Amino acid sequence: MEYVNFYERIHNIKDTKNIAEKVCQYYKLGKLINQKHIEIGYEDFNMIINTSTGEYFIKILNKSRPKNEQIRLVDILEKAIKGGVQVPKIHQINSESIFELEINNKILNIIVMDYIKGTNVLLLNRDLNHDEICSVAKEMAKINKIDFQVEPYYDEWTITNFESEYNKKIGKIDAEDKLLVEKVYKQMLKVDFKKFKMSYTHADIIKSNLILDNENKIWVIDFSVLNYLPRVIELAVAMFGVCLTNDREISIDNMNILINEYNKYNKLDSYEISNLPIIFNCISAMNILQTSFIKATDETFEENEHWLSEGRKGILLNLSTNDIKLECN
Repeated sequence: MEYVNFYERIHNIKDTKNIAEKVCQYYKLGKLINQKHIEIGYEDFNMIINTSTGEYFIKILNKSRPKNEQIRLVDILEKAIKGGVQVPKIHQINSESIFELEINNKILNIIVMDYIKGTNVLLLNRDLNHDEICSVAKEMAKINKIDFQVEPYYDEWTITNFESEYNKKIGKIDAEDKLLVEKVYKQMLKVDFKKFKMSYTHADIIKSNLILDNENKIWVIDFSVLNYLPRVIELAVAMFGVCLTNDREISIDNMNILINEYNKYNKLDSYEISNLPIIFNCISAMNILQTSFIKATDETFEENEHWLSEGRKGILLNLSTNDIKLECN
């Protein structure tokens, strides 16, 4: 996985204007006006282009992504769209969703999508309100009802891989972070993951993977780590990645809005509810483990620092079952 060096993700090709112009030419998008690199995300190289026919989103897939992973991602996006999830439309050339563009004797694999006019939620610099959190919960519930039928994917950040990632990285992170992660790791060992209900999950419903458009609709992006997992993980990730604030009471209120809205569409059982605080702590701890490891072994960057701070905040929230208020329907 590439971290801060965005251009290394695309063979160190820095002439993004040339890339954008060629995409305009092949996709017949009109004349290029300008292009802008989006410095959010841990995997691919993302860009917005403004042309004479409109604005478009370009995802240049990381050079390390194998072909089967690329096809897997496109299949997921297309299935999500058919399932009614608010996902940007993919543009095709000759019925193909992935365009191979040769630049400097290197092949760039590109996906062109509609650009959603709005703001990445991470960049809003504010907490989401009640209606926005409810919209996130509805999209999550839709995703969890779709039978995607895709190959499993090993995601370093998913807590079903907590034990293996912990063993590889715990000795290389900051001492204070190590204490926080170790405490949660011991809690996690008491959970029987086989008892949880399973579904396909986006597995990364966090602010950086949500767009709030100009009509106040929520759009979901980046399905790269979608997997067949305990659905409680989907809920806990969103509690961590969408609901946390600097105020404990507001954070808990936000989490209960999310949980109760999700429960309207996908009923949660008692084992899921009773273990939700531990799963939430595991999500927080995994974010500390991965971001602290990146900080110790690679050049750190703003988004990494954000999620490291959120991970610490999540554990220090001391979430308990008493904080979860499930409404009777």
